[in-house]
Amino acid sequence: MIYVYLGNEINILKMIINELISSLDIKNIIEYDYSNTSINEILEEVCYIDLFNEKKLIIVSSFTFKKMKDKEKESLKKYIDNMNENVIIFKCIDEKLDSKDSLIKKLKEKCKVVEIVKMDYKATHEFITKILKDNGFNVSYDVVKKILSLCENNADYALKEIEKLMLYKIDDKNITIKDVEDTISKSNEKEMFTLIDAVMSKNIGNCFTSYKILKDNTDATVIIDAISKQFRYLYQIKVLMKSMPLPSIVTKISINPYVGKKLYESTRNFSEEEILDILYKLSDMDISIKVKGNDKNKVLENFFLNL
Repeated sequence: MIYVYLGNEINILKMIINELISSLDIKNIIEYDYSNTSINEILEEVCYIDLFNEKKLIIVSSFTFKKMKDKEKESLKKYIDNMNENVIIFKCIDEKLDSKDSLIKKLKEKCKVVEIVKMDYKATHEFITKILKDNGFNVSYDVVKKILSLCENNADYALKEIEKLMLYKIDDKNITIKDVEDTISKSNEKEMFTLIDAVMSKNIGNCFTSYKILKDNTDATVIIDAISKQFRYLYQIKVLMKSMPLPSIVTKISINPYVGKKLYESTRNFSEEEILDILYKLSDMDISIKVKGNDKNKVLENFFLNL
């Protein structure tokens, strides 16, 4: 059987795959990194029968269909038509499948393809609540709301933070808002706004000061998401301000009036072309950290230096 998992939510992806691995109960686990191997090598291992004829679980990280050669695609299609009892898990980050591709069609038809999409607030709240309750913890709606507030409403980041929270409350399963505040750094939210202000004003010194405070407690991808969100708003405001006043823009794009005013003032620091270029850079940064494993500190520091 072949499982394909796709998504940007690294911690959620890891949790789901770990649950699958536990349910399969296969002892012979072999891991590959697709960046330094080929499909043919992986399939050779899958088809090789060892002395003890043990069932194998092959986990392939950093996988991408985009870089597959035609011969590799044909080899994988042939295997799909004649799969043995071994299991392959392909972990794909930040990839959209081409539904017209014959290999993708075959995978969807005969294998298990799971795409982990970014959740909205309601789904994220339900997801975090379920995990806490499944682990025996008592939480109210407002407690989970506080967790998400401190985690920028990011499900992947929240999942990472509640691990600390569950360890903190291991002996007492009742989680309060104070427990959340004591465990998840309250300064992060405030400092994130300070960092975004520094980026929007192109104050490189303040960028580094805020990032130094944030980097030990806030995942780099959360910082990138937060900056990207503001630049998307900034671009909308930059375009719309040509034809409508700020109050109308705030209503149209559904943004907090105070945030809208600050971004409106920041438009003078960036041209439309610069904003789009920064958005492309931020997207590339996210991929370079999640997929290529590049040093997150260097990636963000280079971004600040080139504002």
